[in-house]
Amino acid sequence: MLSLAEAYNKSVQEESTLSADQLKTRHVGKQDPKRHLEETVEDVMCNNIVQTLGTMLDAVSF
Repeated sequence: MLSLAEAYNKSVQEESTLSADQLKTRHVGKQDPKRHLEETVEDVMCNNIVQTLGTMLDAVSF
């Protein structure tokens, strides 16, 4: 996730230096770092929630 966060930070910094036409075409054929970071964070959070709920159920069943 660190590399995704760094790529998103770099992307945000580049946005301030590009013109409107360049902003429209800069992600064509490339991976959007913000969307990819959001998906990765969501997957990690879902896995964490499932693991926590499973641990709670195991603790209650004893």
